[in-house]
Amino acid sequence: MNKNNMNRNQMIYKTRTAFGQSENIGVYALISVVNELAAGGGTDFHVSVKLLLPWGAKKDSMYAAGKRIKQVCRESGIHLDDFQAELQAGISRHMAVVTGASLSPKEQEWYRETMRAGQHIVVTKWAGMEGMIKAAEERKEALSKRFAPAFLRQIEGFREELLALKEINIGKNAGVSFMQEVGEGGIFAALWRLSKEAHTGLEAELKKISVLQETIEVCEYLHMNPYQLASAGSILMVTDNGNLLLDMLQREGIKASLIGRLTDNNDKIIRNGEDRRYIDRPAPDELNRIFMEDDKDEGY
Repeated sequence: MNKNNMNRNQMIYKTRTAFGQSENIGVYALISVVNELAAGGGTDFHVSVKLLLPWGAKKDSMYAAGKRIKQVCRESGIHLDDFQAELQAGISRHMAVVTGASLSPKEQEWYRETMRAGQHIVVTKWAGMEGMIKAAEERKEALSKRFAPAFLRQIEGFREELLALKEINIGKNAGVSFMQEVGEGGIFAALWRLSKEAHTGLEAELKKISVLQETIEVCEYLHMNPYQLASAGSILMVTDNGNLLLDMLQREGIKASLIGRLTDNNDKIIRNGEDRRYIDRPAPDELNRIFMEDDKDEGY
């Protein structure tokens, strides 16, 4: 790369750690890293993946997990620079650490201006989708006693919605002021972080935040809050014209909602009809409830 290109560009890095009993955890961490790189302006994605499995895990499980990661990279044009998988004493669950790097312009044309009060907040897809998929895998046996096989297959089908490169590119073309993946902690945590990043307050309508019916039912059964549940694949965007952005997204078949706006104070408010609540500092992701229950059962 010549010196002029280096002066105009910068390397951006993201790391995501995931754990659980599912062979897909590496895929989830990988997709989240790529979404975050893309939302930061990256276009050419390089990743390194390390999988750690409990000492007693079957090697077939390790190979299956690696095969899924390599397949996603191949199908999505992601460069897998390094892949390691090993059995590790001292851990009780599968663990994946994914680090990604991408070249991004220092001055990006699609960032037309910094965020400011009055701009609209748009969210793509559905709150809690990623967490719902993970919970269904971690609690597959229990959920199979409550829900029909067709319902569980529907949940599996939403894995295809986690990679969000198409909607991120639409956001760039629309000249959004800011994008970020909703990610861990759910939409409430993402809105809190957005307010801090923008140095503004915000108001959002709870009823305008889309949640899948499958997520609602799984969360009710497992006593989780869908608005505080991991949401990889859902992208938060700030723009001058939310309706125009919605139209651009929906023309491409992407679910999106205009949920609120930035305000000229420090209040972070969620409205639900006549009721309103203030968003607190991000709480731990609701998926941790499942792992805490497992640890309690195992005597940790």
